Amino acid sequence: MQRQYVVPSVDEHWINHQNAVLKEFRGVDLVVLGDGRMDSPGHSAQYCSYTFMEYTTKKILCIITLDKRFTEKKSTNLEKACFINGLGFLIEKGMKIIEVVTDAHVQISSLMKKNYPDIKHSFDVWHGTKNLGKKIIKAGQEKKNKGLLDWTKDVVNHYWYTAQTCTTKEDFVGMWIGVLHHVVNVHSWILPYSSSNKCEHGPLTSAREKGWLEKDSPAHVSLRSIVLDKRLLNNIPYYLNCRSTAELENFQNLILMYASKRHSYTPPAYRCRNLLAALDHNGHIDREVMTNKDGSIRYQRVFQKKSSRWSVTTCKEPKQYSYVPEMMRKIILKRLDDAIGMNQKMVLEQDDPRRVSFHLAPIPPPPTQQIVHEQRSRFRTSVDMDKTIDYWVE
Repeated sequence: MQRQYVVPSVDEHWINHQNAVLKEFRGVDLVVLGDGRMDSPGHSAQYCSYTFMEYTTKKILCIITLDKRFTEKKSTNLEKACFINGLGFLIEKGMKIIEVVTDAHVQISSLMKKNYPDIKHSFDVWHGTKNLGKKIIKAGQEKKNKGLLDWTKDVVNHYWYTAQTCTTKEDFVGMWIGVLHHVVNVHSWILPYSSSNKCEHGPLTSAREKGWLEKDSPAHVSLRSIVLDKRLLNNIPYYLNCRSTAELENFQNLILMYASKRHSYTPPAYRCRNLLAALDHNGHIDREVMTNKDGSIRYQRVFQKKSSRWSVTTCKEPKQYSYVPEMMRKIILKRLDDAIGMNQKMVLEQDDPRRVSFHLAPIPPPPTQQIVHEQRSRFRTSVDMDKTIDYWVE
């Protein structure tokens, strides 16, 4: 039923919706966000879904799903392959893309330099600051770097502020390196290669909960090695536009509602479930924020397990799912127009990965009887094993 009626109906509805969205942005300079999602953690993933989102309206433009049987059964190559297919699709549809924002994926970064030099490539500043925070926390856990952990949030916030403020690499480097002076209670300095020579904060109060680092102490030296890391400085041009893929990360969580990582799906079903998530997102992106009786915005509390703190989010109007009745109508009409019904033989789609290989193992399976002979248990007699073999063969 899914393969014959449900999946084709969802595909048709998504194509019509996608064409309407792409028509809306045709001829407009686009900044698109891109991110991939694996169907399982680690390198054992079978599928990857890659999503392209328009930066301003946060609408999904394209979502590509790919099986690792199309990448020589190597899941590490899935995200790059999906990115190539998705970006190529958008360009073929006439989209005028001037900037692509992704995480710091090495393969995609190299691809953009070689194949798309005219498109600006930016990194997600949230991923960049998160990785920076991890490095500081790791260094601060060493006994010799006492006091460094207290400065983690401040250094990360300074990097984010620098990305928001600076428009050139020279200004970025000058302001960013200034944090090394600030943490030792020095708030003005002279750098020959930068116009930034002082902190931009206001007067500091005498009441402070955390102390200053001592200049050239082990903690200060460790922070200096992180701040002046060559790779970090070389990646500064990718953060000058201060782009964030936070909304795209939220969409990845929405996919979990339709395609859980705890279950396995056939290729058509997995693609269909991702498209349903995209339709859900686009259909409810413009929901109004709920207000209280006095007109103030309504909030709800959320506890963040990772950071062990409470935060608030705005409450939005309930979802209406107005597109669902139309899809249901298409499904029912397909069944009514089908003269054969459920007795017909199912044929795999032309791009179904099971046409490439019916199994995911890197080597073809040997005959069952051969495996049985090779796995004779040392705790069982040969007579018992012969009986078992005869039973399995029969």
